[in-house]
Order: sequence, then C-alpha cells, then structure tokens
Amino acid sequence: MPAFKYSIGVAIGTLALLAGGALTAPSASAAVGDKVCGVNIGGVTSNNTPLCLKSYSNGYNISYYNNTNKNIQVDFRLRCGDGAGHYYWYGDQGAFWSSPGTTRSYFFSVGVHPGCQGGLLDIHSGVWVWTNWIYR
Repeated sequence: MPAFKYSIGVAIGTLALLAGGALTAPSASAAVGDKVCGVNIGGVTSNNTPLCLKSYSNGYNISYYNNTNKNIQVDFRLRCGDGAGHYYWYGDQGAFWSSPGTTRSYFFSVGVHPGCQGGLLDIHSGVWVWTNWIYR
C-alpha cells in the first residue's frame, strides 16, 4: 500500500472538526452488528456526523452521507488495533466522488479485530476524520 499522509482534522463542506486518532479505553464491548456514527475528537465523542462504521462477523462496513451542498472527492480507510499496541491499515478501492444528499459505503472483508475505526479523507484538503472505535 502506498504511503499516505495521515493528518488530523477535517474540512468537508460546512463540517469543520479536529479529529483525534488516539485509541481510548472502551466503555463497553461491541457485539457483531454494532454501529457507531460519530467521531472521536480528542477523546470527546461527537455523534452528530455523517460517518458511520458497522461491524459484521467477517468485517466492517463504513458509510458516509454527504450532507454538504457540493460534490466532494473522498477516500475511506479502516484502522484496526490488536490490543497490544499494533495497528493495521486497510484501504478501499481508491478515492471517489460523493454528491450532495447521497450515501456511499465500502465493506472491508478483514475478519474480526479487537478494535477498529473508519476514516474518511477529504482529497481536496488532505485531512482526515475518524469514527469512534468499535471494540470486540
């Protein structure tokens, strides 16, 4: 996988958040089928965001609803931790355009991991926003 610039922050339309990438302790274990919509911003959760991650027995589905009034080019990533301080990055099939009022998604067929979070890169600004972690 080519090297990508992993930045902190996002500027997608009117959405302007600083997104933290720290793995924080879970409040409860997630079961298969759990879904998180929101981002972890420096340890503070914001649930009012259009980025979601759902767990399945064979992987994770990430989705993004474009609630802006413009077409934007974005890219998905999945970051998973093994619980011992090692992180694994998974890419989708590359950047894509998202139109206003549409939802785009991608399924990462990567099996089960102790913890994962989904990322969305705004290609224009070069910055990321991340979902909250799903723990198993």
